[in-house]
Order: sequence, then structure tokens, then C-alpha cells
Amino acid sequence: MSKSVLKTLEHMQIPVKRVSEAVEWYVSHLGFQVLGVSEEHGHAFLTLQEGPMLMLWETKDVTDANFSVNGQTMPVLLYNTDQIHVLHDHLHELGVEITFYQNEGFGWVLKFIDPSGNMWGVIQPND
Repeated sequence: MSKSVLKTLEHMQIPVKRVSEAVEWYVSHLGFQVLGVSEEHGHAFLTLQEGPMLMLWETKDVTDANFSVNGQTMPVLLYNTDQIHVLHDHLHELGVEITFYQNEGFGWVLKFIDPSGNMWGVIQPND
């Protein structure tokens, strides 16, 4: 196929333990806005100023949105910020598990675990 039939990334889906608690956490601590919540179906749509939507799916299954490379857990979700130190300090004060936080040369990288066990990555490029 010489021409792409895909246009854009619509949304990403991740598992959460309790959708209502996850929505509150993402809105309060990461600045997401709610587009819609269905307690009946156990899912929610969240958004930021830019980028695809984030869909949360409530599940009782033991699962998360991570993968590993050579035994190292990696985040599926990576976001961009210009306030990585503020975010780090905020998450640290909340007692969120921070697994990585350092300047990698090209920019600062922060990795943390949300209440449902999903690893998040945040990058702030160096100017």
C-alpha cells in the first residue's frame, strides 16, 4: 500500500482498577479534562489541550499498560511538558511511586506509576 489509509491517532486505552477514582486522579493531579464517563459500561474519555484522547477502562483483570525491554519496565504513554520539575515535586508530595527522574542530555525524563499500576513517562526537552 503506497498511500497511508490511517489519518491520526484517535485515542489510547488503558486499564484502571476503578474508573471513577482514576478519573478524579487524572483530573486532579495531571490536569486532564473529562469528555465523558459511563459508570454503567466502566469507561471514561479524558483529554488534554493537545493530542489524542485517553480512554480509561475499568477492569478486575490483573493487567496494566506497560511493557518491558531487557527486564526493564517501560511506559506505553509518554507525554510532553515544560514543567517537569513542578510535576515531579507534586507527585513526590502525593507519595506517587517515581521510578526515574533525570536529565538524559536531550531533556529531562520522569517516569511514575499511577494508582492502577500503569507507568507514565513525561519528557521535557532541553532548550
